[in-house]
Amino acid sequence: MEAIRAAMDHLIDRATNYDVDALETIYHDDFHTTLVAPDSSVTTFNKQEFITHFRKQAEAGKHQLNTWAEWHDFHVLGDTGVSVLTRKHSGMNNEEMKLLCNIEWRFEDGRWQVLREAIFMQPLDS
Repeated sequence: MEAIRAAMDHLIDRATNYDVDALETIYHDDFHTTLVAPDSSVTTFNKQEFITHFRKQAEAGKHQLNTWAEWHDFHVLGDTGVSVLTRKHSGMNNEEMKLLCNIEWRFEDGRWQVLREAIFMQPLDS
């Protein structure tokens, strides 16, 4: 559990600072994320699309994102793990939102890598 928590802390630190070089090693080559907006619209990204999303924000001079996180669950089974948490930041749509996250990890090549993310965005007041 501690390894997944440490990997998740590292992900939050690097993503909120738009460190695209670190994200290249944190996200698995088969990475896939599903982003569900408050209006139920769905956007999906593969690894390169998601890193490009962060790169564009960095190039636009965005400031560090909110690092706040509320942890709900960690589970490790062999070389896979899951983190369930709530985050708050504006990195997905430029509006500070509450993000309910289910993040799946795989231990491969000597490190934990994010394989899948499901992110449900909600207004902060919900």
